Parts: sequence; C-alpha cells; structure tokens
Amino acid sequence: MNTLIDAWNWYEATRRNLARMQRLGRKHWGDPSLETASIWRDDEFRMLDASEIVKETTTSLKPIDDLAIVVLFSVFESHVRDHLAERMKPEKEMLTDPILMEAAVDAMQGVEEGSFFQRVLRPLKEQDRVSADLVTRVDQVRSYRNWVAHGRRERDALINRVTPRMAYDRLNEFIAALSITVASEQKQSQRPE
Repeated sequence: MNTLIDAWNWYEATRRNLARMQRLGRKHWGDPSLETASIWRDDEFRMLDASEIVKETTTSLKPIDDLAIVVLFSVFESHVRDHLAERMKPEKEMLTDPILMEAAVDAMQGVEEGSFFQRVLRPLKEQDRVSADLVTRVDQVRSYRNWVAHGRRERDALINRVTPRMAYDRLNEFIAALSITVASEQKQSQRPE
C-alpha cells in the first residue's frame, strides 16, 4: 500500500469481507436448501463447519481495527519523512563548510530514520508549521500505533484510544497542512465514507 486511501480501502474491504464470511457461517452455512449448491463440491468449503467459520472470522476481526491503524500510520510516516527529506536536499546541497555538511547529513538521517516524534513532529510543532493541536492528535495516533506494534502490553496503560476513522482523518489533515501530495492521492479530494 502506497497511499492512505489504499490503506483505508484495504481496511474497509478486509473488515467487510470478514464480516460477510462470518455472517455466512452464522446464518446460512447449515441451510438445507443450499445442499445442492456448487460450493459443496469445493473441498475447501465442503469440509468447513459453521462454528469453525464463525470462530476463525471472529479471531480475524478482533485485531483488524488496530492493524488498520498500524498500516495507516506506516504509510503516513513514510510520506512525511520522504517529503521532508526532499525539502531538505536543496538546502543541504548548497552547503560547502564540512561541519555544516556533516550536520546536514545528520539532520537528514534523523528525519529519514530517527524518532518520528523527536525529529519530525516536535520541530514542526515548535515552528508553528503545523498547529500544536494537530501535532498532538497525530502523536496520539503514533502512540497508539506503538502500543499495538509492541504487543499491547498491559503495563503501558492505554491513554489515547484511536479508531481507524480518527487516525485516517488526522493523518490526512496533517498531510494537507504540510501540503504533501502523492500522485495517486491527488485524485482523492474527498475522504472515504
């Protein structure tokens, strides 16, 4: 997935199709009127039990919202880092002093690979490039993503519950505030429903 809209579409399609399969297992799998349907000639389906379908789709649906936030933030972070690195390149290339050149290399590396909060969010907030409120809301998505990605540990009390819709909207707002455009997202002028 290369864009936020790609990630959002993946999330919605996956969630929707898992829910459909769960409904199929729960409501229709044992329907005697379907016994002659061609699906029962397919070994993948003939051996399935309704309770197995419901159990597996429940297992799959349980983490889907959290996984969506991980995917959304990963796509977002990549775009923001790439955008800022591209903006820094011309400035870095104009430098001739070896000390300043080394500092610029370190700064580029920090933006490309360092702590997203320390090297990207905090400086943008401090320079009023992006509103402090928006940076805080995006950092809540980042914190939630980190909590999920690091195993949802109980000792790390969850403070900011974030839904996929909240994450998508906040990340899109941040991208707009930085005037980042990704060719395939330029067509996306409205948010997904």
